Amino acid sequence: MRNDIFPSILTDSLELAQEQLNLVQGLVSGVQIDIIDGEFADNITFHPVDITSLTTHNMSIDLHLQTIEPIDYVVECERVQNLRAIIGQVERMSSQKDFIDHVASCGWSAGLSLDLYTPVSAIEEDQWKRLQVIQVMTIHAGFQGQKFELIAVQKIHEVRKHLDERHLTCDLFVDGGITPETFRLCKDAGATHYTPGHYLWASQNIAESLKKLV
Repeated sequence: MRNDIFPSILTDSLELAQEQLNLVQGLVSGVQIDIIDGEFADNITFHPVDITSLTTHNMSIDLHLQTIEPIDYVVECERVQNLRAIIGQVERMSSQKDFIDHVASCGWSAGLSLDLYTPVSAIEEDQWKRLQVIQVMTIHAGFQGQKFELIAVQKIHEVRKHLDERHLTCDLFVDGGITPETFRLCKDAGATHYTPGHYLWASQNIAESLKKLV
């Protein structure tokens, strides 16, 4: 079972989300479910509270909040079973401290995600040591199936250097355009966790496709 891969579920269909959860059951320890509000990006999904109707097969759940003011969605997350982490996009977040405080007070891992052109410096210096997850987007947040952008590889290097120099333990996630080729680029740059989407869902054999991510 893979503990480093959290397949990305991005849809407005609970039926499709359940189908995708079923497909990776027993193959991965967790998934990442995208929550998009239609304002942060020109796309929309179901809400965190809707996840309570899904059977997650005891997989852990990470929620990726691609929303205006991610903190406003945290209260909805309280009913989600097996919730491991909440990851918020920094771009429309008015207070990183308040978001991390709220997530941590609920007992979940707190994470921040950087969109494709958002610099690493957007993470406030005082918040680095409080994070359990940092996510680097290698595509524009909001849609699956986009092409991996090589400019993100340098950002992964930069985040890894920042963590290592400060002796910080933090999951370094990469989201977007993950294939066997880009997986290796990200791993070599210092990533530890990966959220493939289109690559897996378009596969005829997900188990075999996962084996190619090394």
